[in-house]
Amino acid sequence: MRCHFLCSGHVIHGVLLAVMVALGLGLGFEAAVKAQESHHVGRVKIMAYNVANMFDVFDDPYTNDEGAKVKSRSAIEKIARMVRHVDADVVAFSEIENEGILRAMVHEFLPGAGYKDVAVMATNSSRDINLGVISRLPIKSLTSHRFARLILPDAPRTWRFARDLLRVRVVMESDQLLDIYVAHFKSKHDSLDDPNSTKWRLAEAIATGEIIAETRRRNPDVSAVLVGDLNDTPDSAVLRAIHDSGLVDVHSHLHEDHRVAYLRHPYRSTIDYILADQQMARRLVPGSALVPHDEELISGSDHAPVVAAFTLRRQHGFSK
Repeated sequence: MRCHFLCSGHVIHGVLLAVMVALGLGLGFEAAVKAQESHHVGRVKIMAYNVANMFDVFDDPYTNDEGAKVKSRSAIEKIARMVRHVDADVVAFSEIENEGILRAMVHEFLPGAGYKDVAVMATNSSRDINLGVISRLPIKSLTSHRFARLILPDAPRTWRFARDLLRVRVVMESDQLLDIYVAHFKSKHDSLDDPNSTKWRLAEAIATGEIIAETRRRNPDVSAVLVGDLNDTPDSAVLRAIHDSGLVDVHSHLHEDHRVAYLRHPYRSTIDYILADQQMARRLVPGSALVPHDEELISGSDHAPVVAAFTLRRQHGFSK
């Protein structure tokens, strides 16, 4: 069983309680002012963030999460500070337990920041590490692919996404639509007859590319980006499969030391990504593709977020 409500000062004081009188109101005013000052008309900034087991104080008897520690209030506040610092229009999260804890973080630590749409979708994870999103842009729809059947040529078995491939369709300026696919591929822990789960991740990567390509064929006016923790490095077969589907790694120009996103020693590596279709890649805002490493802000998770901004499509054709 998890610890009881408010045990040892852990986590947000319940779900959707009143904003903290002093700290919360101050943070809300600061966030609102910053959002007004930094938002650029004609651009969309996207952030992906693995927040490392953001669990609340309530034990869910239907999941195998008894070994998961409750995320401390201070860690959640640091995650919110990073979100506020980056000031993205859409933030995609992995390792979120439920919608309640994400709404509570927005309510207490990001009031006035403009994140009106908040959603978390259940995944195939048996221990409840799910995918979520907060957005200043209206969310038009959420589409899960958690039941998709994944195959590899000549492989004797099939897979499903370890978590999900979640499509978040948002409405931008001038009613333009953008599909943001949020993924969290299988970890490198061994799975059945699959050391390091390499085949599983490769099946996820191939299926992801096919799903995005098919959706783009049916909706050619809707651009796409893939974001999240893919649990593999840029030189892997998994990432090659993603690139082969036509998606572009927008952080590829960064020195490897500047794009490390998994921070735990001795496994520091690049496993978190923003990958864009060709049209979106051409609209990448120069200098916007970053992996923030501010020590005061990244300590709420064992991952750093990945960030990129894109100019929007003009009403009559794409910007050059």
